[in-house]
Amino acid sequence: MRDKKDIRIFFALWPDADLRKRLSRTARMMPVASPGRRVPDHNLHLTLHFVGNVFFDELDCLQQAARQLVAPRFELAVDCHGHFPKPRVAWLGCSEVPEVLQTLHRQLGEYLQPCGYRPEKRRYSPHVTVARKVKTEPTMQSFEPLRWKVDHFVLIESRAVDGGVKYEVIEAYPLK
Repeated sequence: MRDKKDIRIFFALWPDADLRKRLSRTARMMPVASPGRRVPDHNLHLTLHFVGNVFFDELDCLQQAARQLVAPRFELAVDCHGHFPKPRVAWLGCSEVPEVLQTLHRQLGEYLQPCGYRPEKRRYSPHVTVARKVKTEPTMQSFEPLRWKVDHFVLIESRAVDGGVKYEVIEAYPLK
């Protein structure tokens, strides 16, 4: 019996290079006091479903399930910020979450269940984590909303590296 699973993964919305720069610039407007640390620019994303550690055969099932999903393209307006006290993260998000994003999240979770994935029971709160180990909610000036044209979602591998984690896109899934 194998104890250690092969790969750590999650599904996410992955910004293009231009949006990533704008997210990073906006996030840097938010002061982060020690011991807080900023999420590296190359890791900025919006999680749809965190799956965790899986074996390669489970990964194959999850990939096949995600390929079956048909969902429309949509646009997000990243226009607010906040703080989750329990995981101690600061984030950027949407004051109004489009129904199409809620539907994409729900449907993807349903498609992944035959592969053994169990979606979280708590309400989905889409956000881009920009800092970790943040004790109190950072104050921030208002900022120009960032328009995110979402035309795909991705499967990401999360690998431990010196000083943190590195995310790498395994596969992209187009939206129609």
